[in-house]
Amino acid sequence: MLLSEIAAKLGGRLEGPDRETARLAGPAGATPNDLVVIRETRYLGVALTTGAALLVEEGIQVPGGISLIRVASVPGVWRQALEIFDTPEGWETQTHPSARVSPGARLGAGVVLGAFAVVEEGAVLEDQVVVGPFSYVGRGVQVGKESRLEARVVLQRGTLVGARCRILSGAVIGVAGFGFQDGARLSHAGRVVLEEGVEVGANTVIERSLAGETRVGAFSKIGGLCYIAHNCTIGKGVVMAGNNSLAGSVTVGDGVMFGGASGVSDHLKIGPGARIAAASIVTKDVPAGEAWVGLTPARPAREHWRRLALLDWLGGVERKLKLLMGKNHD
Repeated sequence: MLLSEIAAKLGGRLEGPDRETARLAGPAGATPNDLVVIRETRYLGVALTTGAALLVEEGIQVPGGISLIRVASVPGVWRQALEIFDTPEGWETQTHPSARVSPGARLGAGVVLGAFAVVEEGAVLEDQVVVGPFSYVGRGVQVGKESRLEARVVLQRGTLVGARCRILSGAVIGVAGFGFQDGARLSHAGRVVLEEGVEVGANTVIERSLAGETRVGAFSKIGGLCYIAHNCTIGKGVVMAGNNSLAGSVTVGDGVMFGGASGVSDHLKIGPGARIAAASIVTKDVPAGEAWVGLTPARPAREHWRRLALLDWLGGVERKLKLLMGKNHD
């Protein structure tokens, strides 16, 4: 694609020679046939050594003769630039003959099932749903219009998926939770509900509830390898980076953001708009809007609590010393 064509799509302007470009590339690994997006000026020097074309903001100084596209805001066109170079994802366009649909299932207009997909009794797939190869849609599952399931997705019985959701490969939703009493497994009679526009990452697990619902609010984005235990309630617009874990019955308010590999203990409440830093382990309720940080390395329980008690004691000693030093100074 010519740089002039890309500039037109992005609402920018071309400076320097017009030429073909094959792909987007990072500053370090670019070739003269690539386009490098300069999101931070510190990468400009490296990019200039590659001979690649550049996408830069107004006001950034670039030597003459370099092919570049100038835009008002690089973050403002970043998503559009990615879409220009994106390869179509190759969703199935027609149902594969190996797919199996139970007689009692109901499929809307334009539903497409990949190879060896299974749709069980009582399931409802609304219009334009796509189910990837080897995926399983259990009894009584409902999938809203235009939702997409990648390969090897499992929706266990009773799961409700809203419109325009996307579930990535290997995700398991609606599995029975980790619940036992006197060594015997407890029945999980509830279900999982994903509201409109939810995305669930690859190999993420969301457990169905003991009773009632495990719910993920509209337009929340759940990363890969996350684990959401039974009876959790997640608000709208929540972002969970990869490898997050919520223990049972956690309530997460709207707009909360979790850094990677963070976790929350059971029955806690995370207030709306809170921020949980990467690798933090939350063991208390988090008030709305607060940012919490706190890596908790595992240690034997007695040692762990002794260390905390010692830190509290040392804090008290420090305060007393400061008080004494202040009096002596007077």
